[in-house]
Amino acid sequence: MTAPLDKLHGFYEPSPPPWTPQTIGWYVLFVVAGLFLLWLAVHSIRRWLADRYRREALQELTSLSPNQFSALLKRTALTAWPREQVASLSGKPWLDFLNQTAHENLFVKAPGNSIEEIAVRPSAISSQDSQELRRLSAEWIRRHRRVQT
Repeated sequence: MTAPLDKLHGFYEPSPPPWTPQTIGWYVLFVVAGLFLLWLAVHSIRRWLADRYRREALQELTSLSPNQFSALLKRTALTAWPREQVASLSGKPWLDFLNQTAHENLFVKAPGNSIEEIAVRPSAISSQDSQELRRLSAEWIRRHRRVQT
């Protein structure tokens, strides 16, 4: 005698659904997303390369004494702006330039407003003022707006 289950036939199993998109809209979306990612990568690399002078200035700032901060800021500014616009600045116009390009009044009050005086006459300044000048200088290096070429 045969068992009733032996008379059953195999069930039809449909093929698994494909993983590839079935409509053109998905391909268009993939192309647009790919182009956007490519643009983002190129933009990020260009910006990183353009900001190299900032990274170098920040690294150099850690090893300088306070009487050298103004010279470092001047060299950094000469990298970002035309020589004719920056090289001749000193005194109040130089401090105004630093404040305008940082879009914040970093060098209005002490000890920031005496950064050039410290460079010309290196007198003993307190360690607290030295740290504050270093912080202000680093803040300017990070925040100033560079002219796009």
